[in-house]
Formats: sequence, structure tokens, C-alpha cells
Amino acid sequence: MCSRQLNQRGDTGGGNALNVQRTIQNLIAAGAAGCFLEVIPAEEHAAKIASARDAIGDSDFFLVARTDARSTSVEHGLSEAISRANLYLEAGADAIFVAGPRSDDDLKEIGGKINGLKACTMLEGGVTPLHTPEELKAMGFHLIVYPFTSIYASARAMVDALKALKENGTTRDHLEMVTSFQEFNQLLGLESCLELEKKYSKL
Repeated sequence: MCSRQLNQRGDTGGGNALNVQRTIQNLIAAGAAGCFLEVIPAEEHAAKIASARDAIGDSDFFLVARTDARSTSVEHGLSEAISRANLYLEAGADAIFVAGPRSDDDLKEIGGKINGLKACTMLEGGVTPLHTPEELKAMGFHLIVYPFTSIYASARAMVDALKALKENGTTRDHLEMVTSFQEFNQLLGLESCLELEKKYSKL
């Protein structure tokens, strides 16, 4: 979509429809590429989406509306989630995220019955089956989010490295588990930071 990351959560917008507009305007001003607006009663959520759309105006900002009707309520279920999703698209959302599909049949129904762009999260250990982008595209999805993959991978690496350290008293024989000093500095962009510090210290 663009070079900026779509990694902002607008939550429920921070209050009423006016607060939603301020939230969206603040995110745009901060350089965010988009956000997810999340779980509240359907009519209130639709009004907030419409308010957010007005706040977006001509800005390059991508609005995803979320419904948890599938994942949190036996009473509502998948059909209610799909109904809400289409309502939110009509209200002005760019895409829809239905939380908690439990099977491939759920995914296919969401992909086939929601009118616009659809987002899907791939959460390791969650209730939704894990798929490749190609498989999800074939089911009708356009945007795939991996909300915890990097966190889970980092946690696994820390557990393994600390276990080796506890058992051996050193990481000497397990250096493949950690980045080197040089690699870490490269990840941080330390060299360019030091160059800037040197440049401005002369002013």
C-alpha cells in the first residue's frame, strides 16, 4: 500500500464521533498509514466509521473496521459478523476485519459474503487456521496481518538462549542463538547515528 506500516490501532476511537475524528487526525499528523477501529455496538461503530471517513478526507489513510461478533458471541455468530462487516463498509471503512474465524469454512464464507476488501490475522496458536497469503487470497482476502509473530519468535529465542546459559553457564557454544555485537549495531543503524552526533556536535 505504501512505505509506512499499517500498524496503528485506533481502538474504539477514544470516545464519541468527535473524539474519533481527533484520533484519526492525530494519527494522520503522526504519519500513520492507517488504523483499525474496533469493537462496539454495530450502529455506534458505523457512526464512528462515518465520522472517521470525514476526518480522513483526501488523506492517504487506510481505515479498517473490526467486528468481534464471530469470536465473542454464540448469539451473534458468523452471519451477524458478516452483516456488521457490510454495514461498516457502507459507512466508509476501506476494509473489514472479522475476528475469530474458526475454520476454513468460516474463512470462505467471510471471503465470499463480504462485499469489499477483507483483512485476516494469522495468529500462531489462535482459533483461525494458519494459511499462506496465496491460500488466503484464493479465499477472498486482501490484507494479512501477523500481529504476534515477531513477539512470539523473540520470546522463543530468549527462552532458548537463557536456558542454554542456565545449563552451561556460558553462550560460548551457542552463538548462533544471538546476534553479534556488529550485527546488533547494524540493526540499530548505530553508525549513521554516530555520524549525525559527530556532525551536530561541531555546530
